[in-house]
Amino acid sequence: MLKTDEYRLSRSIKYKSLYWTLGYREQTLDIFTKFYKKYKVSIYANEQYADFGDGVIQTNNKKFTLNDDQSFVILECVDKLLEMGYLPQEIVIDRANDFDIYVRGLYIKCYHWGQDFVIDRNETLRGNYFLRVHYASRLRSGLIQRKAKILTYEGKEFDYGIFENTNRSDSYELSKKKSVLCDDASFVIDGDCLIGFLGNAKQIVIPDGIRSIDSCAFWDNQYIEEITLPESVVDIGGDTFFNCRKLAKFVIKPNVKSMGNNPFAGCENLSLVNESAHFVIQDNVLFDAEIKRLIYFPINDEKDSYVIPNTVEILGKHSFFDCKTLLTVTVPSSVEKFENNPFSGCAKLTIDNKSPYYHIVDDVIYNVSKTEIVGVLNSVSTNRLVLLETTKVINRNSFYNCINLGVVVLPKGLEEIGYNPFVGCKNVSFESKSPNFVVDDGVLYDRNKGKLICYPHNKAIGHVIIEESVTVLERGAFSGCEEMTSVNLRNVAIISKACFTNCSKLSNIYCSDFVCFIGEWAFSHCNSLKTISLFTNTYVDRNAFINSPVKVDMRKSRSNYIVESDNIHTLKSLRYSYAEKIDSIIIDPPYCSHISNIGYEDNIFPNSYYDFIYQRLVFAKELLSISGFLVISIDKGSLPVLKAICYELFSRNLVTVHKWEKLHRAFDANRTLINKKRIRYEYILVCQKSNQAVLRKIQQPYIKNGSINEKDEKLPRVFSCFGTTSSAKDEMALLFGSRDYFSTPKPLKLIKELIRATSKHNSIVLDFFAGSGTTGHAVLALNKEDGGTRTFILVNNSESDICKNVLVPRINKIRENVNVVTITKD
Repeated sequence: MLKTDEYRLSRSIKYKSLYWTLGYREQTLDIFTKFYKKYKVSIYANEQYADFGDGVIQTNNKKFTLNDDQSFVILECVDKLLEMGYLPQEIVIDRANDFDIYVRGLYIKCYHWGQDFVIDRNETLRGNYFLRVHYASRLRSGLIQRKAKILTYEGKEFDYGIFENTNRSDSYELSKKKSVLCDDASFVIDGDCLIGFLGNAKQIVIPDGIRSIDSCAFWDNQYIEEITLPESVVDIGGDTFFNCRKLAKFVIKPNVKSMGNNPFAGCENLSLVNESAHFVIQDNVLFDAEIKRLIYFPINDEKDSYVIPNTVEILGKHSFFDCKTLLTVTVPSSVEKFENNPFSGCAKLTIDNKSPYYHIVDDVIYNVSKTEIVGVLNSVSTNRLVLLETTKVINRNSFYNCINLGVVVLPKGLEEIGYNPFVGCKNVSFESKSPNFVVDDGVLYDRNKGKLICYPHNKAIGHVIIEESVTVLERGAFSGCEEMTSVNLRNVAIISKACFTNCSKLSNIYCSDFVCFIGEWAFSHCNSLKTISLFTNTYVDRNAFINSPVKVDMRKSRSNYIVESDNIHTLKSLRYSYAEKIDSIIIDPPYCSHISNIGYEDNIFPNSYYDFIYQRLVFAKELLSISGFLVISIDKGSLPVLKAICYELFSRNLVTVHKWEKLHRAFDANRTLINKKRIRYEYILVCQKSNQAVLRKIQQPYIKNGSINEKDEKLPRVFSCFGTTSSAKDEMALLFGSRDYFSTPKPLKLIKELIRATSKHNSIVLDFFAGSGTTGHAVLALNKEDGGTRTFILVNNSESDICKNVLVPRINKIRENVNVVTITKD
């Protein structure tokens, strides 16, 4: 199952943000500490563990390792319990048990966000003295969101009352959150949370009963002028009203207690009124009640200089966003944390920095150790910016809108680049000294070129063809590329948030069935975008096409594909959307026979033949359904290597070896003898994904009275009368007028019966060594014969233009009214 949150924030940056949100402070580099009255917890970020000291009990008496999403949910839950007043020694962490946390009266099972709660309906409790809780949380836009299901001894489910109580209690007022009903379909509501607004009204009254407004709920709405909150609202998410440029009036109601990252960034006409005791507006600037966190500096404030109060410890994400009139800001020594680029979009700004936690070098804001870049002042103007050699991390949005920036030199020690780092940098280009990042023809990639990080504006002109190795487009990768008119996505599976925003000349987009995720605002403000074609299973995040005049064409059924690519890249892409969905993989890989005078030459492999095949079959196995089959045609010389690999990946008892009689008098009338050594047999390996994979009967041909007949049979140990290499050449001659059109095709009958044996009527069939296209031909022929709706994916590299000159023309000649999509290198 696709975990959509995986594509919303890079792991290490996300978790450091979580520590700060929980109230931990980085008093020593990469060591975060928090005090709960007299009790201290420390987190060692680089070593990925939490030290609970002598308080919180761990059953294995080891450090608490922070190595997966669930462990961070456990950390957040422990923090919440300690905040509620539970004593450290009352809390027990036991990840080896059914429940991860025990605390007086509570058994808590933690889940990562998006994972389904597993609730055993037959679960019985041993008494009335404890509750069992299923709990999840996540950090989104600076606000921790949590959800819970509570099983009581009465067998009922509740989701309110456990974590809402701020004072420790041994009794809880359990209740079910009330779902807010609203007749206005413009409001998208989940329980008591407003998660989105789809309308274009100017005056909006949020329905009574709403307790929380989700992050980004009103993102980029260009109609709203005034929003009225009900008294019931408690939480306002981060980025909630981002870029609502007409929003003129907003009142923070008395019951609002928490607020995520700057909800009002980009609201250039806003007049903000505060009635909540949890926040303060001072000199037009919004703070938390203690004036320790600066949340929002208004864009329309006319000050050209500002001195941040010396009580402030945190400058919130984008807190000074787009304040173009500001010339100077004084940062006091009290400031410990710059969240996500607080000064993004401040075109003329210089900073008088007195904070010992940050350094500004060449207009670049570094952390105290100069290992992380927090932001770059928009006033930077240079043809070549050489980042400090100490730099390990470029944080998200760091270079936002640095329009006068030329070459950025990435240092050798750079390890991580956060999302959206170069959005708005119209003239940027790159030079990389880091082994973790590659620059190819001006485009910035990760080390394996699997992720495209930034495509410079001056390169994205006209039709853009994405490298075949790329499966992930990073956030903002093409944002603002105004001269790009179309794009060939090739093997792309993930289109991240804001990827193509403001690509004003993009007109039509085709997303193959390989694309499984399109993030928020991916195609926003694409003013010329007329149509986008998507497969119905593609996960499209909310607001993906906001403020674009696009018509979305959702394809209801899978398409047939011919892909011109190195198959390793396509296999990596297919893992996102086709994992465990393919019933039949039929391949005829290159041979490495070491047999002299065989009639063809062995291929040359960069490392070894074993490695070449092995890494591809590992991916292939991931794609197979639980009842799927991998079928491999191979010669005698290569058989030992293939058998060894298949035995390792599938186990010996799930692999059978068959022979194919490639020479037969009845089929070889036109055979031309190439050499004197006659190789009568080749081999077919049939691999089952599991014991649930059951072979179907085939149409076994046999010769009787000089003619070929057929009968239903099990898959034979020896495939005789299924055609030969020579008869396969005859089939090519019928299509193209020459037996020499392709040197080593497989006969149609052989492949058709292998597909019949290993597929259902509606199966997906994959051939990633597609050659002349016999597998695709066989799928279409079998569908015509039995009324099936099987689809195929054929992958072939561009060597000798076989894909363009043989595979595509063959399928086009026989496909009739069947839809086939060709993805080529052009």
